[in-house]
Amino acid sequence: MKFSVYKSLLKRYHAGEGSDVEKRLVEVWYDSFENTVPEEEALPTEEGKRRVKARLSEHLTGSCSERPTLKKDWSRRFRPWLEVAAAIVLLLGGAWWLLDRPAEKGTVHAANVVWSVSTRFTTGPGEQRSCKLPDGSTVTLNANSALDVRKEYGREQRTVFLQGEAFFDVKPQTQSPFFVRTDDLLVQVLGTSFNVKAYNHRQKVEVAVSTGKVQISDKAKGQTFLLRKDEGYSYDLPSKQFTKLVGNSNAAWREGTVALEQVSFSELALAFRDVYGVSLQSNDSIVRNNHYTLKLKYNRNASQTIRIICHMLNKQYRKEANGDLSIF
Repeated sequence: MKFSVYKSLLKRYHAGEGSDVEKRLVEVWYDSFENTVPEEEALPTEEGKRRVKARLSEHLTGSCSERPTLKKDWSRRFRPWLEVAAAIVLLLGGAWWLLDRPAEKGTVHAANVVWSVSTRFTTGPGEQRSCKLPDGSTVTLNANSALDVRKEYGREQRTVFLQGEAFFDVKPQTQSPFFVRTDDLLVQVLGTSFNVKAYNHRQKVEVAVSTGKVQISDKAKGQTFLLRKDEGYSYDLPSKQFTKLVGNSNAAWREGTVALEQVSFSELALAFRDVYGVSLQSNDSIVRNNHYTLKLKYNRNASQTIRIICHMLNKQYRKEANGDLSIF
């Protein structure tokens, strides 16, 4: 069995092609990267490929010939390649059962806290956190985000300040409006659920409503818009212009996965930084011109995910002195 067979499988997956079974098989292999493998052992050698091909060939032909035993460290090094080999065997044998597997969800770290003083909630790379406000409203913070709640919260108005992304489920209080402030926008509600994305490294702020109504306005021009259920707006920071969002962006990240479909490298880099708090860069034209279909999972770390990307492209990566990850 040639490696070109499952290279073709990966190529179809990342081009948005292939059957549902093939897509699930690739995702099963990707999930194998969540197992601990030293970064320096991520890419197999030619000798490793030869051994894997030999074992795969025996699986497919039903051979019972004696196989050389790999040492423990070799099995760890080539585990990702063995996983994809096993996936192809399942595909050839009819792996329809994979379609019935439940989707894996990321872990949400809950913290139900009631406070009487000024409070800050934060999340780190790949982390989500649920916070309960004194009035019973709840906020779910996405990765690399911060929520500041002022000491005066609930007296005449309920005001929080957001950096990053969060989903709000606000308890209605007619006499005490709820405000979300970012560096550039003000979001006002009486009782509703909605999502706000306002990362400092992005050039746009997005607000999307799940239930109720939300009023948004900007500090620069005083523009105001009223959003209803399933509506959303994007605010471009350089131009100070609002654009209505196509489709509903109501915090799919809360399921523990960011699904990317044929996105550019720049959009991949933004999503990578959203989730892991690490900048992704490359000067390679193949890398920069490629379009990417993959899932960023919160139960993977940055190193596990970039190894998936590098295997997809047949590239390598290094960690820069400033912490950035570079693909070459």
